Amino acid sequence: MMMMKGELWSNLGSTMAAIMFVYAMFRQYFPPQLQDYIFQYSKKLSNFMYPYIHITFDEFTGEKIKKSEAFSVIQNYLSDKSSANAKRLKADVVKD
Repeated sequence: MMMMKGELWSNLGSTMAAIMFVYAMFRQYFPPQLQDYIFQYSKKLSNFMYPYIHITFDEFTGEKIKKSEAFSVIQNYLSDKSSANAKRLKADVVKD
């Protein structure tokens, strides 16, 4: 039997409240070292399951409003279609 929309939203609200309560208790009562350990391994687990790499290049450098050479090269390399369809592209230049 399908759930009614009202039931679905009330269940979602109850679930979110429970998650927020558990998270608050976790932050308050677990030692910071254990929190760091758990966050570190949960991040590794999520990275293992997420197959994509996120790279970003800034358009302007920190030197006033000078346009980044790397950004210009990447912009020229990528076709108009791939640039328009991309949701996120970001990276940074490292000297040497």
